[in-house]
Amino acid sequence: MIREHIKIHDQQTIEIKLEFSSSKAPKGKDSYFVNMYLFLPYALDINKHNFSKQDFYNSLKTYIRLTTPFYLLQNIAKEKNSPYARLSKSAKNFIASPDEDKKVKFDLEIKRFCSIFGTSLRHATNHILTTINNTDREYLIAEYINQVTQIREAYKSLRPTINVSLKSSDIFDVYQLADEYQSLLVEKHVFILTDKLAEKNENVDKTQRTKLNGLVLLEMAYREEREYQSVAKPHRSNEDILYRSSQLKKFIESNLFLNTDTKKDGLLFEQIIFGFAAGLAMIFATAVAFASQMMYGNLTLPFFIALVVSYIFKDRIKELLRLYLNKKQYRYFYDFKTNIYDQKGGKIGNLKESFLFVKHKHLPELILVARNKMRSTEIPSESMGEKIIRYRNKINIFKNKVEEPDEFSGFTEILRMNITDFTKKMDDPKKEIFIRTRNGFKRSYADRAYHLNMVLTYSDGEGKKLRLYKLVVSRNGLKRVEHINFEEESA
Repeated sequence: MIREHIKIHDQQTIEIKLEFSSSKAPKGKDSYFVNMYLFLPYALDINKHNFSKQDFYNSLKTYIRLTTPFYLLQNIAKEKNSPYARLSKSAKNFIASPDEDKKVKFDLEIKRFCSIFGTSLRHATNHILTTINNTDREYLIAEYINQVTQIREAYKSLRPTINVSLKSSDIFDVYQLADEYQSLLVEKHVFILTDKLAEKNENVDKTQRTKLNGLVLLEMAYREEREYQSVAKPHRSNEDILYRSSQLKKFIESNLFLNTDTKKDGLLFEQIIFGFAAGLAMIFATAVAFASQMMYGNLTLPFFIALVVSYIFKDRIKELLRLYLNKKQYRYFYDFKTNIYDQKGGKIGNLKESFLFVKHKHLPELILVARNKMRSTEIPSESMGEKIIRYRNKINIFKNKVEEPDEFSGFTEILRMNITDFTKKMDDPKKEIFIRTRNGFKRSYADRAYHLNMVLTYSDGEGKKLRLYKLVVSRNGLKRVEHINFEEESA
């Protein structure tokens, strides 16, 4: 199963998150494929001459990490094999006989517990926001408050044991950092919940609203009591608070992100291509030299002219063959190959990616159908002259190389693409218009936007999914992302 989520990361960056489930086979290789087609309006003046392959990769960041296992909030601290049960067991094992391996295990369990808690909070918050019935929503909010409180109290209950037994150890510092991070997570998601409910004008029971606010106030007071650094103060910039939150997030999520090493793909084949092209060009030049020598003899003017002409053609033949063969290798090789390593440095897979401008006539049939679906909302001439970027990647994961295969549910690929290069030649984001009124008309301003159409296809080697998106962009950056319904799924 594959899940995708696309959002605006910041005003200039679009984020695509793809979650790939791991196959049930304990060994072998899992392969995942991603293709992104971006249709750029002619007015943006983006083409292969002014937007190079290096420009594209400079605008793209790719992250590979383990997918956080999903638990319902109610199951995080209750079940026998719950995240909290594993964390508590790991703590007791380390306390009973401290050694480096158990310390690493405890550190990992703390970070995993935080990641799972954060994911569960996000899902629970979204579930409440998508609930229409008032009675159901009130029940879910009450359960949300109770479950968050229980999880936080369960984690805090470990503090006395760890503090007494390991005060001199840096593992207690890790415990406190995770405690601070969880407190900020609760504050963040409660604020998201209350703000979104207010935006939707949803009626929330006054008592529940008070309890939600109380949950945040308790966490704020708790961080202040523990003298954690993430306590905001009035009448100050509090930039250190944001920096602290960011550092805590990176520290906790270090258990998920995988290490990578990137190099150019197909280097050996590329050198073979260059050698083959040079060899064919040399055969031509040598054949011309032999023929002209036999025809005109040595040290004659015609022979000299023939050698010069053959050299000119040899150089051009070599270059044309190199370009032709280099273009053909795109079908079989990628631009870059990134090796993927786990936290211990063991190689567990690789990522290959490539970029190319393509023409309409070379698009697969399914992509053409999808693009025509998008045109139903356009003026026919709008797509004339548009340029098409194709980005593709392939992820290979070697199952027998992954340690603790039961501890993760798959892999997540995050693509962040900066669109600054696409907005440089856009018109002013505001344009004057005139509105009719009772007494005549008045001047006003409308937003000037461009539409960048994007088609995503991705698969796990068995089934393929296709998604259509319209990126609404102005010179100031991304305005919104619209999903276009397209019922197409093929095995």
